[in-house]
Order: sequence, then structure tokens, then C-alpha cells
Amino acid sequence: MSELLVQGQPGGVEVWTLNRPDARNALTSTLARRLVAEMDRAATENAVHSVVLIGAGKGFCAGLDLAEFSKPDAPRGVVGDAIRRAHSFPKPLVGAINGPAVTGGLELALACDMLIATPDAVFRDTHLKIGAMSGSGLTVHLPRAVGQSWSRRMILANDPLPADVALRLGLVTEVVPAEHLRQHAVALASRIAAMDPDLASTVKQLCVDIVRVSPAEGLRLEAAALQEHKKRGRAWKTAT
Repeated sequence: MSELLVQGQPGGVEVWTLNRPDARNALTSTLARRLVAEMDRAATENAVHSVVLIGAGKGFCAGLDLAEFSKPDAPRGVVGDAIRRAHSFPKPLVGAINGPAVTGGLELALACDMLIATPDAVFRDTHLKIGAMSGSGLTVHLPRAVGQSWSRRMILANDPLPADVALRLGLVTEVVPAEHLRQHAVALASRIAAMDPDLASTVKQLCVDIVRVSPAEGLRLEAAALQEHKKRGRAWKTAT
């Protein structure tokens, strides 16, 4: 059984399902490498405009598979590579959080451009609890997503962030019943996929870059992106 299911949808959308429901979709080295391979493929495949990432069963992702990664010779770096690759993935990535997103699963969720969750979704970091240190940007991305106080509470106290609070903080944009999650996520990804795919990728990267720089530098980056867009000679579409 494949640990990652890839399903094409009409209009340039793909749904990627973490497919280890009996292990709460914990990340193995095999699954991590497959994620990287699919991101590399989709990044250069013109037919793919946007991607939905979801977990099979009743959880999004439990983080690393400790049965594998507790071994001394385990290739620990591959999961971090996959999460960092997700952060740099050029196509819009919609996360559908259908249950717990824990530690590495939380980091993977943070790599998505937007999140939709079910009422029983919960976000939690347990690095400190198990005596581990994040190497995939958690201390950078989590404060930007939920603010300093909640990020420190999650990291230092291992406190869970439930879906309703995540919605209030802006980590998720919508909370929907579990039976409607996939449908809502695909509908959102489809609306994005209907846009100019090159322009969508440019704007996505601009949104990523601008939060890392000063407002003045952000304005410079936006102006440069606008000039590059004009060079392509794309006509404006009539709004409908």
C-alpha cells in the first residue's frame, strides 16, 4: 500500500493523502522521500496548478514515526528535508487538517499556504516533551502563524491548540464538518487553480519573501515583481 496517494482532480488540482491511518499518518523516511519526489514533479508539471494535502483516517499527521526514527542509524534528516521543501514548494498548497497535527505534522501543516480544519483538529508540538529540538523552522514559522504567546505556550508547555482557537488566531481560515473537509479543500484549491498559474506562483513567493524583510524592501520586491509581470505582456482579465 502506498504511503502517499496522489489523485488528480479536474481543473489542475491534485489531492495528496498521507496514507498511514493506522499510525496516525506518522512520517517514515519512505513517505518523506515520496513527498519530496511529488513536490519536485508537481513543481515543474504545467498541468498541476494547486495541491490539497490531507491525512487518511482521523488524523492529519503525528510527526515522525518513532518506530523507525528511534533507531541509531535512522535517516533523520529526510523528514526535515521534506518539510523545508514544502515551505519552498512553488504551487499553492492547501492543508486539510482532519485531526491531530503533532510535532512534525504541525511543521508540515505550517508549510501549507492556508489551512481548513475539522472541529476535532488540534495542533500540538511535543519536541521538548521528548527531548528533541526542531530543525524544520518551527520557531520561525509558528510565532508568525499564531503569535508569540501562543507559540511559546505550545512549544514550552506542549499545550494543544484546538481548532476553534486556531480559527480565532488565524492559523486556519475555516472549520468545517469532517464529512465536508475534502470537498471544501478541493473547492478552495480549484478556485486558486483557475487563476493564472504563473502569476499565482509569483504572488505566493512574494507573500513568503515580504514577511522576511522590512516594509520598504517589501515594496521594492513587489514593484520588481510587477515590472517582471509587465514584461510578460499578459493582458488583464475582465473581472466576473
